[in-house]
Amino acid sequence: MRRDIAAVCVLWAILTIIGELLAVFVDFYPLARSDKGEDIEHAFRVLIYMAVPVFTFVVSVLVYSVLRSSTSEFPGEDGPPIRGRGAAPVAWLAVTGGLALVTIIYPGITGINDLFFEDEETDLVVEVEAVQWAWIFRYPEQDISTINELVLPLDRNVTFEITSTDVLHSFWIPSFLMKIDAVPGKTTEITLRPTSAGSFTTDPLMRVQCAELCGLAHAKMIALVTVMEAGEFDLWAAEEAAGSAAEPTPDPDAQRIEITGKDSLFDLDEITVEPGSQVVVVFDNQDEVVPHNWALYDSRDAAESGGAPIAFSPIEPGPTVQEIPFDPPDPGTYFFRCDVHPTTMTGELTVQ
Repeated sequence: MRRDIAAVCVLWAILTIIGELLAVFVDFYPLARSDKGEDIEHAFRVLIYMAVPVFTFVVSVLVYSVLRSSTSEFPGEDGPPIRGRGAAPVAWLAVTGGLALVTIIYPGITGINDLFFEDEETDLVVEVEAVQWAWIFRYPEQDISTINELVLPLDRNVTFEITSTDVLHSFWIPSFLMKIDAVPGKTTEITLRPTSAGSFTTDPLMRVQCAELCGLAHAKMIALVTVMEAGEFDLWAAEEAAGSAAEPTPDPDAQRIEITGKDSLFDLDEITVEPGSQVVVVFDNQDEVVPHNWALYDSRDAAESGGAPIAFSPIEPGPTVQEIPFDPPDPGTYFFRCDVHPTTMTGELTVQ
């Protein structure tokens, strides 16, 4: 028996050393692109260091038991009971209990305090509204809003004020290593500082992903994230604000197209207009409380990859009527949709 215990202890020591070396020197963690993400990564590393000895002990006992077994047949009865008396079980209980207690305090309680309750100066406020199945971002200080596109400045503290208009969603940016629920009727907040520039085109983890099952298009509830230098962000915000202010006014002689949204469906899925004269789409959202909009894109691929729309209206809950004036693009076929319901409210606009 003592020989068996000694063999298990030797195997445990070898596996523990290997495991701790791998945990220290092998970087299998994603790049944390925010200060909170760096804190979370540090806490995860600490938990790995603590978990390795426990994991390797279980593996050592299992492996040694399999190798030591003298038969491959299933036993017909239980073996003699092991009472677990003596210094070894007491020491193991003390060690594992101590690890659990340390984990509760650090990184548990102290880590949560640093993530959510630490007073931080806010440089930018972003209001996040989750809706089946889209993300709406509003920048109140800059007086701009975006749909499924989140642009942030590098090395500035950003406070996200997050809510939902319908069901429970979860605001998750994988590259920031953070996640917080979007709860209907309640605003949750988190403040972080992006520490690395980048975008979804170079890092697929740079996205907002709903991480709470929320319905039919849950998997497609994605917003592209871009982090840029502070000066570039200020220029982007100014251009967005100027673009919003420069929306065309409807022409009395424009081609008027009336389209209705009801029960999360358009009553028209094919529209034909003539080139050369302004088009005004009159969108009547008849769904009570349900938010919709009308947006025109070069193609379905352009819409799904986050391309800029040719024309669009803001996302607003019904009942409401919106007018979207725009100059028709070159002759061809284009794709339109509701950005909130991109799987059920779609159609084609043909210029000919």
